[in-house]
Amino acid sequence: MSDLFTPPRLFTKVKFQRHTDRAVGWLELFYDLVYVATLIQIGNFLSDNVSLLGFAQFLVLIAVVWWAWTGETFYQNRFVVDDITHRVLVFIQMFAVATIGISVSEAFGSLYIQFTLAYVLTRFILVVMYLRAMRTNPESAGLARGFAIGFSIGIAIWLGSLLLPAQYHWVGWLVGITVELCVPLTPAMIREQRAHTPDIHHIAERFGIFTIIVLGEAFVKILDDAQGTAIGLRQLAFSASGLTVLYSLWWLYFSDTAGKVIDFADRPKATAWVYGHLPLAAGLVAFAVGAKKLYGYTFDHPGDPANPDYRLLYTAAVAIYLVALALIDIGVDDELTHQSQRRESIVHLISAVVVVAIGLTATGASSTLFVTLIAVVMLAQVIYSITQTRDEFVATGHVEPQASLDFE
Repeated sequence: MSDLFTPPRLFTKVKFQRHTDRAVGWLELFYDLVYVATLIQIGNFLSDNVSLLGFAQFLVLIAVVWWAWTGETFYQNRFVVDDITHRVLVFIQMFAVATIGISVSEAFGSLYIQFTLAYVLTRFILVVMYLRAMRTNPESAGLARGFAIGFSIGIAIWLGSLLLPAQYHWVGWLVGITVELCVPLTPAMIREQRAHTPDIHHIAERFGIFTIIVLGEAFVKILDDAQGTAIGLRQLAFSASGLTVLYSLWWLYFSDTAGKVIDFADRPKATAWVYGHLPLAAGLVAFAVGAKKLYGYTFDHPGDPANPDYRLLYTAAVAIYLVALALIDIGVDDELTHQSQRRESIVHLISAVVVVAIGLTATGASSTLFVTLIAVVMLAQVIYSITQTRDEFVATGHVEPQASLDFE
C-alpha cells in the first residue's frame, strides 16, 4: 500500500526482486477495458459505413484511439507509479476514452465537438502525468518535458480544428495526430529515449495484451451476428475456413512475433515495431467486421457470389494485417531469434500481395470459397513458420535466447 503515496519513479531506478518481476498491473488491465468498449464502437461504425469513405474515417478513428492508448502505455512503461494522484488521473482519462467511444457513431457529424474535446482531455491528462514525472525525476526531465511540449502542441491543433467548418474538422485531427506521432522521432527525443531505454519485457507484454483484445473482437462480432443460428453444412463450411484465417492471425503474431526481443537501440527498427501495431490493430478490427458481414451475407444469399464491398473489406483487412506484421518483424532483433525476421517480413509482404490479388479477381466466388482461398494463404504462412522454427532448432540445438531486462 506504500505505493499509494509514492510519486512517479523512473523505471531504471526501481529495484525488483527478479528482472522479470515487473508484470502488467491491475490498473493497466482495468484501463484496457474501456478500450475494448471503444474498439467495439469503432467496429460498429465501420459495419454501418462499409464504403471507401467509411473505411477512411474508420482508419482515422483507429489512429486516434490507438495513439491515446500508446501514449499512456509508454508513460507507465518508463515510470513506475500507482499512487492516489495517478489513479485519479487514470480514472479521468478512462472517462475521456469512454466519451470518445460514445461519440464514435457521430464523430464526423453532430458529435465532432464532443469527440474532439474527449481526445483533448486524454492528452491533457497525459501532459499532467509527464509534468509530475519531470518534477520528481530530474534526470529524465528532458524526456518528460519533450513529451509534454509535443503533446501540448497536438492539443492546440486539435482545439484549433474546432474553428474549421464542420465538414473539415477531421483535417485538424489528422494534422494533430501526425504532429504527435512525430514527437518521438525528433532528434532531441531520440537522444532522450536512448538515454532512458524502455522496459522491453513490459512493453512487449502490453502491446501483446492490446492485440489479443482487438483479436477477441472478431469472436464477439461473429458470435453476435450468428446468435440463434442453427449449425448446418453451409455454416460448418464457412466457419472452418473463417476460423482457419482467425487462428492463423493469432499464430502469426503470438507464436512468431509477440514477446520477441525488440531492438530499441536501433531507432528505425524500434519505430517499425511500435508504429507497425497501428495498422495491425486496424486490420484486426476491420477483419472482425468483414468476417461478420460475409458470414451474414452467406446465409442470407446462399449460392450467390460474395458481396463485393464485404469481399474487398475482408481483403483489405487481411492485407493490412500482413503488412503490419512485416513492419513489426523488422523491429525484432534478428540476431537473437530462432529464425530470420527479415525473411518472415518478405513472406508476409508476398502473402499480402496474393491476398489482394484474390480479393480483386475472385468476383464470382461465393463467400465460403473466397474465405477458403484466403485461408490457404494464411495457413501456408503458418506452415512455413513452423518449418523454419523446426529447421533452426535442429541446426542450433537450442531454443531462442530471451531478452535481457537488466538496464542497470
